[in-house]
Amino acid sequence: MSPLDSCKKMGLVFDDVVGIVEVINCKDVKVQVMGKIPTISINKTDGCHVYLSKDSLSCEIVSAKSSEMNILVPNKDGEFTELPVPEQFKTIWDGQKLVTTATEIAG
Repeated sequence: MSPLDSCKKMGLVFDDVVGIVEVINCKDVKVQVMGKIPTISINKTDGCHVYLSKDSLSCEIVSAKSSEMNILVPNKDGEFTELPVPEQFKTIWDGQKLVTTATEIAG
């Protein structure tokens, strides 16, 4: 599948993907997986909502240089629960290696 590149206010709905779906340089896009997918990559994108199916919950989501990303997972009642992807991280040296964790903005 070709990457979504430089799209604005676009929606993509698809069944199964055996490789990767890439979202690059986009603004305000929605991606909905109806079947299975191993990986979704989101890069340099502002505003991305990814709707996963129950068959795609093991999907890896890799993101970089992006903001306003939300992953929506299905509930038992057919509705979706919206979960934000962290945009801010904290990295510390633990004496042997760098350890990076997601942080939430206080306030």
